[in-house]
Amino acid sequence: MNSSPTIAELRRAVDRLPRLPLTHAPTALELCPRLSEALGGVEVWIKRDDCTGLAFGGNKTRQLEYTLGDAVDQGADVIVQGSSSQSNHCRQAAAACARLGLDCHLVLSRDAKSGAVQGNLLLDTLLGAEIEFTDAPLGPGLEAAKQAAGERLRAQGRRPYVISGQRGKVRSAAGLFRGTLELIEQLAAENLQPDYLYVCSAGATMCGIALAARALGKAWPIQAIAPLRWEFDVPQMFVEVTGALAGEIGLDLRLTKDDLHFTEDYVGPAYGCLTAEARAAIQLVARTEGILLDPSYTGKAMAGLIDHVRRGLVAPGSKVVFVHTGGTPALFAYAEELTS
Repeated sequence: MNSSPTIAELRRAVDRLPRLPLTHAPTALELCPRLSEALGGVEVWIKRDDCTGLAFGGNKTRQLEYTLGDAVDQGADVIVQGSSSQSNHCRQAAAACARLGLDCHLVLSRDAKSGAVQGNLLLDTLLGAEIEFTDAPLGPGLEAAKQAAGERLRAQGRRPYVISGQRGKVRSAAGLFRGTLELIEQLAAENLQPDYLYVCSAGATMCGIALAARALGKAWPIQAIAPLRWEFDVPQMFVEVTGALAGEIGLDLRLTKDDLHFTEDYVGPAYGCLTAEARAAIQLVARTEGILLDPSYTGKAMAGLIDHVRRGLVAPGSKVVFVHTGGTPALFAYAEELTS
């Protein structure tokens, strides 16, 4: 690929990977004037990837276009995914499988929200996923449980595809790479040159966004705000996944750890724990723009953006794009914490 690729060339390159169209795209890019005023004159735009279409939407639908595309290409008849009991990825995987006629096996960690069938867990059930609970926590233990589930299914004569490991991250990043091309087209249509992009991510989402932006020469910093603390080296994962995706789509470009703007400062006590700052951010966006954020991801990312504005890390007059990655069904599982 040439050193200055066009959006069309990059889209053709990433679509050489197997892909199944699942997203209602393009999702809107909305100016938020009342939120901007509340933040003291910073101009905030929200990319509405909470509206991607599958079971209340979310950015994981973009990822699933490529992971499930890979699965179908390999002849899979059952998908194995797993995470917390209120996982947005699992909910959208269950919805995508229902649409595609694939079985879905979810391995969910027992946690503070697994006792009540509410929020994403309720939707998993309605969507027909087979749910297996495990005491393994997020991280290597859960990934091993997912692989074990895949082996059991294989022994039963099934053809499982486990969304896991580097391959899963690279395919997932491809979905956000493609989504960022869409966003950049929208920015051009609005004649908008953002100063910052904020997103909640500690994985494939930030990898795909950063690689696409760099491929098109966009200099705006991409601030990734983590929803959890992984045991692995996140910056090193960033380098490896962006490098692998670039290689697979024929892009002569390598990102380094210096290209990553990443913070774990807004996770709070643990993944899935609603912080006071996230609750305030959820209320602010809801009451100024009628847009709902979620307790585990976008609420914490917006709390980070608000804090950066108030500390002067985002200067008055700056233009900020906030990528809304979805997750709103989880609100119903946090009703007591959100209203107490």
